[in-house]
Amino acid sequence: MTFLREWDQGSERVRRRMLQSFLSENSGKTSPELELEFAQAASLFLSRITAWIRLTYMFGTCLDLQLKALGVFLSAANNHRYVMEFLEVGGVLTLLEILDQKQTKEQDKAQALYLLNIISNAGRKYKELICDSYGVRVVAECLAQSDSEETQRSASTLLESLALGNPSYQQHVYRGLIALLACSSPKAQQLVLQTLRTVQAIVKTAHPAVVEPLLNLLRSFHLEVQYEAIELIAELQQTEVRTALLRALVTLLKPSQEGGCKHRKLQDPKMMKMTDSLPLFVQQAAAAKALRMLAQGSQETSAELIHLGVVHHLLYAMGNQEHADAQRQASLALEHFVRSYPVVEEHVHTAMGPALFSSFIHNTELLFMSMDEVQADILQSNRVNISRVLAQVIRLFRINTMSKFKSAKGKRALENTAQVKSSKRTKPKVKEEELSGPSSYHFFDDPAELKLFRSHLLSWYDQHKRELPWRTLALTEKDINTRIYGVWVSEVMLQQTQVATVVEYYNKWMKADKKLYIHLPVCSKLLVCLRNTCKALRSVVSEMGGEMPRSAEVLLKQLPGVGRYTAGAISSIALGQVTGAVDGNVIRVLCRSRAIGADSTSPPVTETLWKIADTLVDPERPGDFNQALMELGATVCTPKSPLCAQCPIQFHCHAYKKVSLKQESDTKRLLSKLDSKLNSAVPDIENCLSDGCNLCLSESWDGELGVQNYPRKPMKKAPRVERTLTCVLQRQSDQGDIQYLLTQRPSKGLLAGMWELPSMLLEEGVSEKKHRCLISAEVKRILGISPDEESFQYAGEVVHIFSHIHQTYVVYSASVPVHPETERETKTCWVTDVALQEAAVSTGVKKVCTIMKLYYENTSKLKDTKSKKRKESAEPAKDKRAKQSRKRQDNASNQGPKQLSLSRFFTSSKPASR
Repeated sequence: MTFLREWDQGSERVRRRMLQSFLSENSGKTSPELELEFAQAASLFLSRITAWIRLTYMFGTCLDLQLKALGVFLSAANNHRYVMEFLEVGGVLTLLEILDQKQTKEQDKAQALYLLNIISNAGRKYKELICDSYGVRVVAECLAQSDSEETQRSASTLLESLALGNPSYQQHVYRGLIALLACSSPKAQQLVLQTLRTVQAIVKTAHPAVVEPLLNLLRSFHLEVQYEAIELIAELQQTEVRTALLRALVTLLKPSQEGGCKHRKLQDPKMMKMTDSLPLFVQQAAAAKALRMLAQGSQETSAELIHLGVVHHLLYAMGNQEHADAQRQASLALEHFVRSYPVVEEHVHTAMGPALFSSFIHNTELLFMSMDEVQADILQSNRVNISRVLAQVIRLFRINTMSKFKSAKGKRALENTAQVKSSKRTKPKVKEEELSGPSSYHFFDDPAELKLFRSHLLSWYDQHKRELPWRTLALTEKDINTRIYGVWVSEVMLQQTQVATVVEYYNKWMKADKKLYIHLPVCSKLLVCLRNTCKALRSVVSEMGGEMPRSAEVLLKQLPGVGRYTAGAISSIALGQVTGAVDGNVIRVLCRSRAIGADSTSPPVTETLWKIADTLVDPERPGDFNQALMELGATVCTPKSPLCAQCPIQFHCHAYKKVSLKQESDTKRLLSKLDSKLNSAVPDIENCLSDGCNLCLSESWDGELGVQNYPRKPMKKAPRVERTLTCVLQRQSDQGDIQYLLTQRPSKGLLAGMWELPSMLLEEGVSEKKHRCLISAEVKRILGISPDEESFQYAGEVVHIFSHIHQTYVVYSASVPVHPETERETKTCWVTDVALQEAAVSTGVKKVCTIMKLYYENTSKLKDTKSKKRKESAEPAKDKRAKQSRKRQDNASNQGPKQLSLSRFFTSSKPASR
């Protein structure tokens, strides 16, 4: 305590000496050692240092010693207590204010950043506290404005720490780093790019705002900045800004003078003689280098760049004699395309001429040294457009094929020979719309893209798949028959309802003895939705000796109730057969990824989707691949509000590319940066090249729908309107429980095999007066007896809408004797209220039951109220009758009641005087 008293009474010089002594004696000590040194009062000294630094940091009084002393406490092992006490007195705000002061020394800023790093690494709540205190902005400004490399490194390290394990503020840090890309310090730019690469891997999605400042860094004269920028561009190829980056890089190969801006270096008098376009040419060279690296790393990217016109732009950059490095980098990039694609080689040879092309092939890197002005002018005036040429070739080929086919068809029709008749008998007539055929745009013809699609989807599935019991069974069950059975049951159930509902029933079903499935209660929901499965299991036992079929073809052929999808799903998941499985989720994913806008329910489109699914399925993991497609459609590529930013296959999705192009075009137009030439030059890769394609959208593109333009479904017919007369018939059991009558629907048709209340369809024109008569007759048909027509009480109407029926239940209720054992219908049962809730009844019937429950409750309350009122009114009446009886007895004893005369009322109340 003497030490603390000396501190409290000491001057600035004394406190400086005490801090120096403290640092020399206690640096590196742990928290228990510090407490021992200060007799369990170390926290008191920490609070005094924090309070003093709060008062004096603006004047710089011993600021370096105070910050180092704080570092002894905060960096000590088991420092949680010290960190909490430091934060309680506003320590974070103090450190941030020190960083925000212009007069603060660089070494003091570095020490403050070091302390903030310690706090940030202490846990997520501390990171959030720093971010809540505007820490990201302050640290970012410190990084951008500092002249000390040590301070800059500490600031970048702190920003990275704030993003790690801090989901609430990851995007905040990410956007702050993007803003820092425009700073002027090359070292800061390099550190920001390095940190942004780390944070980008955490955030995963990329913000469109990163594109422009990132590309501007390619103008830097510092190669280390260019290197980091190109590395970040490569990593962003896995995000949604990929297309925008590729387009921009290609555009930079033909720099615009208007878009240039003077670099800070150009203000140097020694460089005044250099052209104002130097930064643009540096950017041009860096763009060519980046394009070469991207193309060499991915065949898919190479193909996309060709369609974006990269060959034309590279030839132009090769002719830029004002910047040798731009020529060199463009030559190296073009060499990759020439050696990889014969069609590119042919067009480049034509554009260059034989002599220049020969020099280019034999001395690519040094071609710029021997190039004259005429050759440079030839390169810059080239008109190579491979994407347009390819599109024209494809169209001409199809037109020629169509014309030849039509002429041959006409000739055969005129000849009318027996051979023609024979061919007509053996070959179906081809419709004109089918002749055009779908283009490769709607399929996966590129092996490289196919491999990437599988890889991206399965990697996403491994990380994000839901843990479901049937998936676990398919992976762990060794018995092949049990495995097939388990997957089969899950698929049948999933076709009936949602995953969350299926899990409970699936576990119940699989725990039951498989041999006893025929003895389950008739009213069980499980048996109703698996009735075809039970039938098929009987055939497996009786006809196949208990052995399940081992392929999709046999499953489809031999098991009743197993369709094409179910067979594909079972065989791929349980047996590992390489076959597709197309359900509603898969249809949506495939239609969007391949821009299939035709009616997805039509037979031609259905066959196309199955063909695509069979092509896509991964031969090594067919079951996982099919489940991944379904999982993607169920959780990400949903019918409404799809999560495109989280989609692992967005780079293969034509629908997403269309939306991205439209957004990019709108943004550029809004910013007045869209050149008139760019408006008309829409890359062919984004559109189907086939005229009259029967898979494309038949309607115009709806910009508000976005990717939801696919798939398009035909207009639904208006649901037919039906009215059904329904009776809630109840009785009282021997145990006193109320029971309700259910009847089973036919085994085919709507709601086949499910249970319902006694009902009958009302025909048009039936008046309400006949309702009781009709329902009474129906009950009599079922039970053999029926209450009187007047016993049926009208309860109301319940509306239930099926996909194709607008159903209105007209509900009546009635009661029957306790034991009406004369039921004529065998498919009837009496169930209690609890059993009714668990029975296999439709949602419409449940609605009726709910309404009836409310009806009975209200009726019961009404009866209780009336009974109470009658009871209350009966008691005063009884008392009145008793009084009247006593009065009559008194009158009888006094010879009857007396009649008073009017004169009595006028008689004075006082007695008369005598």
